[in-house]
Amino acid sequence: MEELLERLREQEKVLLLLSERLQNLDQRISQLEHPMLMYRRPHNSQHESLSDTLDYLHNNVEGIKKDLAIVARAV
Repeated sequence: MEELLERLREQEKVLLLLSERLQNLDQRISQLEHPMLMYRRPHNSQHESLSDTLDYLHNNVEGIKKDLAIVARAV
């Protein structure tokens, strides 16, 4: 009888461990479904989202286009 109880305890431990691993894997899969892609600019220690980086680049390109139009009119 004691041996049977010991086996049950061991099986409970294994089931608990497997349950924790399953929860961990479920969380990791959820994170992979909605990835948060980050970018770190050169010489900067902080990361930013790719959408912020693309917005920054877009605004700079638009500014350059305006500056080129002004220079072209002046020439």
